[in-house]
Amino acid sequence: MNGRSDVEEMKQKLKRSRASRERLDERLAAGSSLGDAKEDPGEDRTAHSATFHQEKNEGARPPGPHHDVDEEEIETYAPREKHRDAPKKQRRKRPRLKFTRTHFYLMLLMLLVSLVGLLIWYVASSASEVKNIEISGNQLISDEEVEERLQFGTGDRMFSANLSRATENIAMLPAVEEVEIEREWWNTINVSVTEYQAVGYVANNSDYYPVLENAQVLRGYPSTPGSAPILHYFEGREFDRMVESLNDIEPDIREGISEIYYRPSENSSTRIHMFMNDGQEIVADYRTINEKMNYYLSMREEIGDPQSGLIDLEIGSSFLPYGSDEAMEVKAGIYEAPVQAPYIEEVNQALGDVKESLSNIGEAEDGEE
Repeated sequence: MNGRSDVEEMKQKLKRSRASRERLDERLAAGSSLGDAKEDPGEDRTAHSATFHQEKNEGARPPGPHHDVDEEEIETYAPREKHRDAPKKQRRKRPRLKFTRTHFYLMLLMLLVSLVGLLIWYVASSASEVKNIEISGNQLISDEEVEERLQFGTGDRMFSANLSRATENIAMLPAVEEVEIEREWWNTINVSVTEYQAVGYVANNSDYYPVLENAQVLRGYPSTPGSAPILHYFEGREFDRMVESLNDIEPDIREGISEIYYRPSENSSTRIHMFMNDGQEIVADYRTINEKMNYYLSMREEIGDPQSGLIDLEIGSSFLPYGSDEAMEVKAGIYEAPVQAPYIEEVNQALGDVKESLSNIGEAEDGEE
């Protein structure tokens, strides 16, 4: 745009110079004719003035090739751009600050001072107090018992809580299999408890105590029977073996067992009698019940929902409807008082012999006196 406007401006100037030249020529011609017609004493002065103006005009705009420039050439003239010829302004560069080792040590010192100040504030203020104790995973033992064995509580300092001692104290509980205690900064301590699974319950008067998968009975933790059967008349070796079998039974099937009675007889010292929540009764051997009970759901589908009776799993697998002769024969001695296992009778006999020997020794000493 600047190049085009310069060309137009140059054209206008050229036209104005031509017009002024023509007018000057006309004036000079008119002055000459007037001098010839009438001579006047001021002729010399007029001629001198005209000559002066002519010389001035000729000196200001001398004729020459500049006035003969073709307009087409003027239009094609490309003025050079001013910004290309203009010298570029160079900005003064500011000196850069060099990062020296002194700066590094100064920053490190400031960081250490800040950390020490923050640590002192945290230790001295209430920000370091335990505000929350989160306990999870416990079902048999209560939160209060876990908190008692922690030996620290809310209001104590986070850094002073002895987590290793608290872990040992909680792990001593018979129901606890594993325990993990962690600090969750800034004010929380998480206690995660893993308990042994309850696979049964034993009755004592009107209370029921959980039987754990490790064959321990939680005598000090009475609870309502849940997803496990109630065990009756099991002691010693029979009790341990029955717990092992319950551990191998699927949890969803074990939840369907209501009660298990130990019903030994002269012909079978390992017989048990089971009552299911769906109304079925099962006679089985506690040594093989873990293998056969995992197929109970398929057996129940074959029997059908409306029917209920006695399922004999002691030797094979058969269903005996209630009222049949076979069912009556199997149940003939099932409700009798349990007969002690032979090894228990031997132990009792040995204890009786020891007591008798001790009493004889005492009587002999009294006779000598």
